[in-house]
Amino acid sequence: MNRSIETGVFIPTGRNGWIHSVNAPDTPGTFDHVLQVVQAAEAGGFDFVLSPGIWRGRKGPARHWMDSVESITTTAALLQATSRIGVYGTVHVTVFPPATIAKMMSTLDQIGPGRTGLNLVTGSSYLDLAHVGLWNSELDHDERYDLAEEWVAVAKRLWTEDAVTHHGKFFETADATMGPKPSRLPPLLNAGASQRGFRFAAENCDVALVTGSDSLASLETVARCRKMAEDMGNPSLKIFAAPVLVPGKSDQDARSRVEHFDAGVDVECLADIAAGYERNPNTTQVSKESTTFTSGETSAISPGSLVGSPETLARRLATMVNEGGIDGFMFIVPDYLTDLDVIAAEVLPRLAEHGITCRDGATVGR
Repeated sequence: MNRSIETGVFIPTGRNGWIHSVNAPDTPGTFDHVLQVVQAAEAGGFDFVLSPGIWRGRKGPARHWMDSVESITTTAALLQATSRIGVYGTVHVTVFPPATIAKMMSTLDQIGPGRTGLNLVTGSSYLDLAHVGLWNSELDHDERYDLAEEWVAVAKRLWTEDAVTHHGKFFETADATMGPKPSRLPPLLNAGASQRGFRFAAENCDVALVTGSDSLASLETVARCRKMAEDMGNPSLKIFAAPVLVPGKSDQDARSRVEHFDAGVDVECLADIAAGYERNPNTTQVSKESTTFTSGETSAISPGSLVGSPETLARRLATMVNEGGIDGFMFIVPDYLTDLDVIAAEVLPRLAEHGITCRDGATVGR
């Protein structure tokens, strides 16, 4: 049976993207660079791009994420500079009240009607938020998702109702009005990997994001998530994977690239990432997927990254779709100005050999 998938790009709004190495490709964490990447993604036929919410850089010689641009303001500028591709931002729901973001999203829909959406983050890294006073020490892991559920409920009401009065545990509104309304409800995404996190995604969002790998463990995780969504009465929930792809002219060429990154791995950066989760008072509740990097990690790229020639990458992505039931991908690559061209021109077309087609420029939720 032919499968149709959606394709997106996790854009590098922070220095070095997702390569933790002094040998990372030039990724400056500037708007000019991000704009080039997004315009290339639109030209390449990708359905959407999504920017992370970055509040803190990492210690270490690579200066990873020490330079970055803010997600929502970047989304506004990218919508103005594009015409078709979906452009999605990220917000920490513990930082921004729902009314604030609801108004921003309505405005973004004015700039790019029907082309914007929102990735909702509750935040598990203490260090990422505490250094600028944004960590809420009164909430434990599950309570952050309780807050997120109320946050979504208020935002959706503001997007659809004439006047909203809400008296909840975390938020209050009194005959609140907001207009104009967005042309459609913005698609909501979430990458909660814990049991509580996935339940939040299944009950409140359009897309659940999972880590990207074709390993048996990853495929089994997707299958469990799919069954959970069905058991919760949401079989239409889309599950997207976010794989790191390292393409090369051959498998050996791709492995050589990884070896070059690993030769300059920033172990201080990796230890700093691990410390952010370890300082979380509820670290035992944080999912294993969220704590991928530990102080003992020695690779500059995420475990489970897909490395190889276009043929190899297409085959491994096809496994994730045909055996894992993945509905779409949000790709991460080392060098966005060259690797995305390879993915668009040489990898995705080969998926047809495995009975998989891409949606040819549609945006999530349409």
